[in-house]
Amino acid sequence: MGAKYLLRFDDICPTMRWSIWNAVEAILERYEACPLLAVVPDNHDLELMVEAPRNDFWEWVRQKQSRGWYIGLHGYQHRYETSESGLLGINARSEFAGLPVSIQEEKLLRGLEIFEAHGVRVDAFVAPAHSFDAATLEALRRVGIHVISDGFFVRPCLYHELFWVPQQIWQFYRMPSGVWTICCHSNAWGDADVERLERFLSRAQAQLISFEEAVSLAQGTPARPSDLVFSQLWAQMLRGRLRAKRLLRRNQGA
Repeated sequence: MGAKYLLRFDDICPTMRWSIWNAVEAILERYEACPLLAVVPDNHDLELMVEAPRNDFWEWVRQKQSRGWYIGLHGYQHRYETSESGLLGINARSEFAGLPVSIQEEKLLRGLEIFEAHGVRVDAFVAPAHSFDAATLEALRRVGIHVISDGFFVRPCLYHELFWVPQQIWQFYRMPSGVWTICCHSNAWGDADVERLERFLSRAQAQLISFEEAVSLAQGTPARPSDLVFSQLWAQMLRGRLRAKRLLRRNQGA
């Protein structure tokens, strides 16, 4: 089987960059793509306050979900409280990792209450900065969230009693096999990024799968030793690339 792709858009909130998003949304609808939108329930992150708030934000989220798009709980307030990188070891900042399970559970419950108040169903948990730990997994189980969009497996699987739909790439790469979630941050996009999205979808539309299909692949599919090895190797590669980028920026600033 050839590669299958999902699209995930992070940092969805009332004050996102709507001037770019409107063009993105039109392309997604043209190619009948149903992405996962990682929605921040109660954004307090100044970096995500890019444009004037959309007054009908929650109505818009409900509309997208009713049309077959998927909604992820993207943390609670998107505020980083620790310098922990969590299980994935990618970013040394977190809204969750390093905090007691009771505090993490409270954050999740508050986020869920906001979604429920606005009539939005949670399809998955999406950790800000890809940073969460074993206590986060326990808190997710306690509040009844059973799906995570993250991790570096090459396929969806069952791990730690949760269904993992892996998220491994941030660019529109073509892969030989596996199930790949492409994480997009449209707040940082320009016109060239929108054009890259359309070029990718024009070539890979037939290879898109829905988030629901990906979750079904994880059901009854425990993580194998080979999945864990691949995940570790992929994480090492990503950490190496991040170190190289930081070193390059330091050299350019010297």
